[in-house]
Amino acid sequence: KKYKPVAKKVRAVPATLPKEFRIQRNIKGDPLADMPTLSPNPPPFQPSGRYSLERRNALHKAHPSGFLTDSE
Repeated sequence: KKYKPVAKKVRAVPATLPKEFRIQRNIKGDPLADMPTLSPNPPPFQPSGRYSLERRNALHKAHPSGFLTDSE
């Protein structure tokens, strides 16, 4: 397929955006206030839906030492 000729190039027209299409951000309060705090000491590994024991073993096999510490 050939390229479009320069004569058919579409150029943007500088204009202001109408008021009804503008995005209005109205954030009240602190959005991070409701987030739970994470413990710096995670619980022992428990297999879940995505991160299974097989994936964990494959990760440890691919990166044998120094990639993750015991606490990670």
